[in-house]
Amino acid sequence: MNKTLIFALIGLISFVACANYSVLVAGSKGYENYRHQADVCHAYHTLVKKGFAPENIIVFLYNDVAFDKSNPFKGKLFNKPLGDDVYEGCKIDYQGEDVTPKNYMSVLTGKKSDVANIGTGRVLESTENDNVFLYFSDHGAPGIIGFPSTYMYANELISTFQIMKNQKMYNKIVYYLETCESGSMFVNLPTDLNIYAVSAASPSQSSYAAYCGIKAFVKGKLIGSCLGDLFSVNWMEQVDSEKDIDNLTLQQQFDTVSKKTKLSQVMQWGDLSFTSEPVSDFLTSSQKSLKTSLMSFFNFSSPSMRKIKDESILEHEEEDGIHNHDSLVNNRKAKISTLLHLYITSPSTQNFEKLNLELHGDQKFQNYFDQIQTRFGLQNVVLESAGSQSETNFTCYKKLVETFEAKCGKTPESQLSSLTYFYQFCQRMYKKEPNYDEMLENIC
Repeated sequence: MNKTLIFALIGLISFVACANYSVLVAGSKGYENYRHQADVCHAYHTLVKKGFAPENIIVFLYNDVAFDKSNPFKGKLFNKPLGDDVYEGCKIDYQGEDVTPKNYMSVLTGKKSDVANIGTGRVLESTENDNVFLYFSDHGAPGIIGFPSTYMYANELISTFQIMKNQKMYNKIVYYLETCESGSMFVNLPTDLNIYAVSAASPSQSSYAAYCGIKAFVKGKLIGSCLGDLFSVNWMEQVDSEKDIDNLTLQQQFDTVSKKTKLSQVMQWGDLSFTSEPVSDFLTSSQKSLKTSLMSFFNFSSPSMRKIKDESILEHEEEDGIHNHDSLVNNRKAKISTLLHLYITSPSTQNFEKLNLELHGDQKFQNYFDQIQTRFGLQNVVLESAGSQSETNFTCYKKLVETFEAKCGKTPESQLSSLTYFYQFCQRMYKKEPNYDEMLENIC
């Protein structure tokens, strides 16, 4: 046998020794955010069913929804009306108040000592030969992704990636991010880190919740909260429906999912040079990926073999009515929508008070941000078109957000997009650091 061929085969066979790793995060809590925890547990099962080693998956989940008193199916979660319980068998590593940006960054960078007495204490143990798949589902704002009690900022995420790269913790990373304004987290993602990211929305858009209202109907019962998020269920249901994802490339998945996620602009970021690689290189075990490598080496694959029957996938998913607009809700308004639906279906005094409290909080913070917009000279900023395509001063931004919330309270989910005013202001702040307390004096 030709020596070149022998060495090539040895290289391919050694590829079996490589492994794939994953970290899955639901960053919210509360029954009104049912969908995020259902998304993540669904993602866990999607990976495992495709051959991913469970011991290589790390899960962050507040874990308060499955046994919430409002859940008609105690101890169960559903991500689609006709789907299976995704909570059963979903192994959680970090829950409750352990779901924090600090712990997330420690896990991603392999710092065992930082989480030694927290949750399972598991961290990524990947090497420079391994691929890593990251998935995150929650609320967001410009340059921010939410955790139950605090936020993670875009510069912190990029710094974490840099540390992982320097420590040789991965070969390639694929990151799927489901939040509003999710694109803003990757605006400054370098293209030389071997990281490919997909955001559910542009830097200035909301993402959308799916299977909401009367569509959140499972086994004859209304769940009373949205079951999933549109971008998330689209990519997972596609992977679930494919018998062999060796024939589905990252680019093909993006094309299909972006086409079906109609109400927000799904976007690609970072290193796009490996989007022609199969999804299986990231969402299955390394052993399955070997098949693809061998086929590619011997030129057994062809464009026709790579073609995915998008039409059949669409037909399969339309059965659940996911693409009917009455089942979709702007994620910024999902909590209010959930409480309104709860009151309509069960018009009790308690449910009215919950709805009224949320509406009052929404209006209160709207008034705060109206004042901020005027005080900061941002009258011409329109939230939906403001965007976050330029880097801001994150020291300024984080300090403004923290000072504001210390004075006025936690920003409600429905008003997170208004943090754009702080983001925009800090883009203009170059040298002299402002007095944040004075800037926000008498706002609330």
